[in-house]
Formats: sequence, structure tokens, C-alpha cells
Amino acid sequence: MKKLEAILRTEKMPVVKEKLRQMGIGGMTISNVSGWSKQRELHLQWRGQPVAYDLLPRIKFEIAVPDSMTDSVIQAIIEAARTGEHGDGIIFISNIEQSVNIATLDKGDKSFT
Repeated sequence: MKKLEAILRTEKMPVVKEKLRQMGIGGMTISNVSGWSKQRELHLQWRGQPVAYDLLPRIKFEIAVPDSMTDSVIQAIIEAARTGEHGDGIIFISNIEQSVNIATLDKGDKSFT
């Protein structure tokens, strides 16, 4: 089992969510987050005055997937979220040792599919 954490542009959330739903992903957690990487500041104007935001709004997807689906889910996220510009996002992949569905007591891959 793998845990995928994808931090993406806010406007890409509906497209990525629908693509994952079509793939049969049983569940996901989506959070509003802020941060920066290479793209340090966003320069905008507010009431005619320049304003620099150093923390940019992003969406964070957290998804548990079976090992057999990991590559296809990563590819689906990339296809749905990529614009080819800085700030498209990043995907972190980590191992999950065990998972337990609290309602059904299913363990492992059965706990989230």
C-alpha cells in the first residue's frame, strides 16, 4: 500500500478529483493548504496598491492506493494537473505499513477499496 500526497494548484482540484473518481478510487482527503517552493511570491494589486503574497493557496490530496495502482494513479494526477509551468505541484509517495477500516475492521487493501 502507498500513500500519495499531491499538492496542486487550487483550480485543478475538480479535474483531478473527477479523474480519480473515474479510476475507482474509493476515497480521498482534500485539504486547503498554503506554501511556496521555487515560486516564492505572487505579485498582485489590491485597491491600486501592489501586494506580494509569499504563501500561495494550494490543494492537498491524500490518497491510499494498492501497490498495483500506484503508477496509474500518479500518471492520472499528472495528466489532470499539469500545465507545464512552475507551481503545478508535487506528489509525495510513502509506504503504509497497515490500515484498518474502523467500521468494518477490514485490514490492508480491503480497508479503503
